[in-house]
Amino acid sequence: MLDKKHIKYFKKLLPEDFVLHEPGDCWAYGYDNSKLHVLPECVLFANKKIQIQEIIKYCFTNNIPITTRGRGTGNTGGSVPIDGSIVLSLEKMSQILNIDTKNRLAVVQPGVINKKLQDMLKEENFFWGPDPSSQDYSTVGGNIANNSAGPRAIKYGTPRDNILGLEFVSGTGEIYKTGVRTSKGVVGLDLTRLFTGSEGVLGILTEATLKILPLNNSIKTIEVTFDDISSASKTIINLMTQPVTPYKLEFVDKQSISLINTIKTNHYEKNTNSAILLEIDGENEYINIMLSKIITVIKKSKFKKLTIAENQIDINNLWSARKSLSPALRELGGYKINEDIAVPISNLTDLLEKLEKISIKYNIKIVNFGHAGNGNIHVNLLFNTEEEKKSENSIKCLEEIFDLVLSLDGTLSGEHGIGVIKKQYLNKEIDKNTLTLMKKIKKQFDPKNILNPNKSI
Repeated sequence: MLDKKHIKYFKKLLPEDFVLHEPGDCWAYGYDNSKLHVLPECVLFANKKIQIQEIIKYCFTNNIPITTRGRGTGNTGGSVPIDGSIVLSLEKMSQILNIDTKNRLAVVQPGVINKKLQDMLKEENFFWGPDPSSQDYSTVGGNIANNSAGPRAIKYGTPRDNILGLEFVSGTGEIYKTGVRTSKGVVGLDLTRLFTGSEGVLGILTEATLKILPLNNSIKTIEVTFDDISSASKTIINLMTQPVTPYKLEFVDKQSISLINTIKTNHYEKNTNSAILLEIDGENEYINIMLSKIITVIKKSKFKKLTIAENQIDINNLWSARKSLSPALRELGGYKINEDIAVPISNLTDLLEKLEKISIKYNIKIVNFGHAGNGNIHVNLLFNTEEEKKSENSIKCLEEIFDLVLSLDGTLSGEHGIGVIKKQYLNKEIDKNTLTLMKKIKKQFDPKNILNPNKSI
């Protein structure tokens, strides 16, 4: 229980409506999309970096753990507080401070919603590369914390590739600035990339300088279906080893196709085993040349059906099939484990074929779909009950999936992060010496371990 004197201090520091301490008011700030929940001792809001600085200094002096939060769209419990922790919400730090198209940059506070930023940039015919599926709700700060991207990362990269510099407050209350405002810069250590993806364990973000890019004025959308996984994987590899880089390249497996057909009747033909959905973007005068090159590559493969969207209605129809997967999974019940592993694309066939065998071995339905262009596949284990989800059979199945991914030179998380849920598996991927080094770095930034403790590393 947080001492009342601490609440009193926070109420003195912040506006009255910036401090929540009644359990009913704090409840919604104790969970994220992982469905884990811990009730915070209190919830604080800030809209100025000086407020964040003073909160951290006070918590440092009084050994109060802080969990920083954007909009709680994460999947691994990264923004779920620990017992005895306060939550610091950055949702009121929501200003877009500057859009500078001449220098291709935007300066924003961490609480800016991704979609709001994209809409404002679109007015200037620009965009920011990262487009996670949660972009209507997730914040730029949250995207940076997890290095969360989305379908177009295969061409335009993740947050790490689209940030020029950051400003953050460390676990002692010191303000630090990293990076540059130029496309090149190699003075000092690259703290910007170190901070990105650190899940709030190194500092609390107050400002980000983002790299923005001009929008192309034309997009072409294509769907290709296959009789087998091997043909789909080979097509993905062929598409990613030729000069016209897809704007998006998504994959769905046989189980995914079956689920989609339950919502969009007969969207896929009978006996379709897998499919890919891809887009290319470019200027009007070049897009048809690019499309011709892409079609030539696809036709070298053994495919079942090729569909080119002719208008916006066709485009919406193709994408609505892919987007219907999440609702379809929810129809099967809320008992699932959602992993976001990634492997080199040359190992996709091995991964997908062996996942089928693991599914049969453990008698667990596994649905695979995701960002095939960078080998980032969302592996969904589905269960009828919570007991099945937590069973020894389920744990062994997940262990075997992770071992498979690592044997194929992959990683246990492409964009969701580690948080709480994956922390127990961290030493599978990171060796003891390297993990020790990471913990030493954490201690330099946060010597009392008050920033998002027991997460990530």
